[in-house]
Amino acid sequence: KMKPSATYELLVDGVGPWDFTGSFVPCELLLVGEDAYPVLVSSKKQVLIAVSHYGKGRIVVASHEGILKDSKFSQFLRNAVAWLKPSPEALVGIHPHLDSLSQLLLMAGAKVQAGAELSPSLGVYCMDAYDSTKAKDLVDFVKRGGGLLIGGQAWYWANLSLDAEFLLRGVSELDLVTGGIPSILLVHGVLSFPLCLDSSHRCLLAAARYGQGRVVVATHESQLFSPKLARFLLNAVRWLDAGRKGLVGVDASLKKLCSLLSQEEVKSQVSQLTGDLSVYCCSSYSDREAERVHAFVAEGGGLLIGGQAWYWSSQNRGKAAVAKYPGNKILNRFGLSILGQSIQAAKHLPVGSGEHYHFRKALALFNRHVDKHEELKAPLKDWLQRLAQDCAAFLHIPAHDCPAYASLHRILTKVLQRSGIPHVSRHCPVKSNSKEAVLLCMATELSLTMTDSAALVQKSAAGVCALPVTVEIDGTNPEARWELTGLTPPLKPRYLVITP
Repeated sequence: KMKPSATYELLVDGVGPWDFTGSFVPCELLLVGEDAYPVLVSSKKQVLIAVSHYGKGRIVVASHEGILKDSKFSQFLRNAVAWLKPSPEALVGIHPHLDSLSQLLLMAGAKVQAGAELSPSLGVYCMDAYDSTKAKDLVDFVKRGGGLLIGGQAWYWANLSLDAEFLLRGVSELDLVTGGIPSILLVHGVLSFPLCLDSSHRCLLAAARYGQGRVVVATHESQLFSPKLARFLLNAVRWLDAGRKGLVGVDASLKKLCSLLSQEEVKSQVSQLTGDLSVYCCSSYSDREAERVHAFVAEGGGLLIGGQAWYWSSQNRGKAAVAKYPGNKILNRFGLSILGQSIQAAKHLPVGSGEHYHFRKALALFNRHVDKHEELKAPLKDWLQRLAQDCAAFLHIPAHDCPAYASLHRILTKVLQRSGIPHVSRHCPVKSNSKEAVLLCMATELSLTMTDSAALVQKSAAGVCALPVTVEIDGTNPEARWELTGLTPPLKPRYLVITP
C-alpha cells in the first residue's frame, strides 16, 4: 500500500492554487476510517477532498460534485483518476450526470466511457453522491480493486443523530452488576458516543457508526445476556439491525442472549459470522475474524460486542491493552477501545440529553482553553482528570501511517508547544485535577512516541525551568514503577535521587 505522503504528492503534482470561488457550496468531509486521509483542508480546518483504501481498491471523495465538473480542477482530476486506476490501460466509466468530466478526461487522453453505468469491465467509476441504489455494487466494485471518484454535499439535509435516544429508550437504569468485573472504555472516534458514564466520567457502554454499519460495545460479556439489561439489549439489537428485521447471529459463548431475543420475537441463532446475518453478537477476546468483522460493519452490518481487558493486562504486563488486546484490534477502527483498568460493577443512570464527557469534545475545549488563556470552567474543569487518563491511553494506539490518529497526536503536540511544559517543584506542586497535570501527562506519553522529545518544548529552555535542576524522587511507595521517558529539555540538569 502506498504511503499517505507519497499518495498526496502524486495527487497534487502540477496542481496550482485551489480556487473554490464559484456557485457551488462544498460541505465538510468527516474522516473516520484508519485508511482515510485528507488531500485538501480549508483555512478553517475543514476537509474538502480526501482519499481512502477499501479492500483492494481506492476512493477519492470531493465535498461537492461541482469539483468534478470544473476545469479549474482538471489537473487534480487527471491525477486522481491515474491514482485510482488498477492498471494504466483501465477503462474509466463516467456517470451521465458528469458529462463535463468526460470531456476533461478525454482531453487528457484517458480511455473514457461516457454515460456509463457501473460495470465489472470498468477500472474506475466516477459519479455524484446522490444515488444510493447501487451502494452494495459500489462496495463490491471497490473491494475487488476498482477505483471510485465521487463527489457530493450533504449540508442541506444534515441533522443531529438521535441514536443514543433510540438505544436508551425506556431505560431508566443500567444495572451492570451482572456477575463480572467490567473494564472501562475509551470513546475516541468522531462517530462514537457514550451510553453509560459513572460519576468520574468513565465510560461503561458505548456505540458508534462506521461506514454503513453500527456497533454497540459492553465492558463485560455477561452484560450481553443479563435479564437486568433486557430492555437495553433489545434496543441495541434493533438499532444495529437498522430496520431490516434480519437474522441475528449469536456466538456460542453468548447463547443465553438468544432466549432474551426470542421473548420479543427477534430472529436469532447461535452462529459464527456469516454473510446472511444482519447483526452479529460476540465477545471481544479474539481478533481472529478482525478483517471480516470490519468489512461486515462497513458494509452495513450491526455488531454487538463485549468483554473486559483487565485480566489480559494482568497477564501481559508492559503491553498497552488499547493497542495489543485482541478485541481492540477490532474496536479501535470504530473509534472505541476497551482499556486495561477494572472498575467495580454498579448501577448507573444512562447518559442524558445534556452535556456529557467525550474525549474529543474535552480535548477541543482544552485546546481552546490553552490557546485563548481562558478561565478554567465547567464542564472542562470537571473533565480534566478523565481527559488526562484518556490522553495517556489514546497515545498508546500506534499512529504510524494512520492519519486519523496522527492528526490527534499533532494537536496534542501543538497544545504542548503553545503552553510549554509546566515547571514542577516542591514549591510549585501540581494538583491531580489541573491543567498542568493534563499537560504533564500529555508530555510524558508523547515523549514515548517521538524520536525527538525536545520538539515538544517550543519555548526557550529558560521558560521551562531554570538551572540548576534538582529532581527529588520519593521512592518509598512500594507500588511505584519509575520509567525513564527521555522527556527533558535540552539542558544538562543535575539530578538528586532520594531512595529509601
